[in-house]
Amino acid sequence: MLKKRIIPCLDIRDGRTVKGINFIDIRDAGDPVELAKIYSSKGADELVFLDITATLENRKTLSALVERIAAEINIPFTVGGGINRIDDVALLLKAGADKISINSAAVRRPALITEVSKEFGSQCVVVAIDTDLVNGEWK
Repeated sequence: MLKKRIIPCLDIRDGRTVKGINFIDIRDAGDPVELAKIYSSKGADELVFLDITATLENRKTLSALVERIAAEINIPFTVGGGINRIDDVALLLKAGADKISINSAAVRRPALITEVSKEFGSQCVVVAIDTDLVNGEWK
């Protein structure tokens, strides 16, 4: 039997952790650095950080915040949001991410997945795909 793994996800908006259902009725859930420390100390197997508005706002992921979190935890750390170019990946890995999560760019520019894999290794790439059922079809 496979061991269950606990992988919390910090959804980040404006530098704060937020929670909601399908990004509706979003509320503040606390300081991401403090939450990351708690998850790490309580036995989480990994941590995911998603800057949920970076792509929409056409900006980079909050790398300074990524660096602060990475300095406080001792578990694998995946970061996503606003990743469109190989330079974005390099910046986040330098800030302390172990893996990066590509979402919108995986659809807009699938070649980015191959570029990142060749440059940094396939072990550091996660592809996250958001889907929605519209009129009986997955979009």
